[in-house]
Amino acid sequence: MNRRHLAVIAALAASFAVSPALYAAPAVHAPVHAMFGKSKTVKLTLINDSGSPMELKAGEEVIKLDAGKPVVVNLPAGTRLLATETTGSHQAGSVIAEVADSLNGATLHIK
Repeated sequence: MNRRHLAVIAALAASFAVSPALYAAPAVHAPVHAMFGKSKTVKLTLINDSGSPMELKAGEEVIKLDAGKPVVVNLPAGTRLLATETTGSHQAGSVIAEVADSLNGATLHIK
């Protein structure tokens, strides 16, 4: 009788210890669409309305904007447009815009 009680107690203890581990989330999460999906590019037109030439940095790319002239760029969504030098409206390194899917085909006037 003692052996049966010990076996039942051991089985209950093991089931209590194992049950929380069954519901634990996996430690590694790798979404499939992030690995195999294409990054979408957004087409923007940038116009410098400040009256003097300026440079913007989009990721690693430097974009030169002449005063009043439009420049068409294709950038991946999530890219930040940064001012490279201090002007009357922007500090060097400040974020001017962040590219989003909703800006596709839009014209940005930068002062």
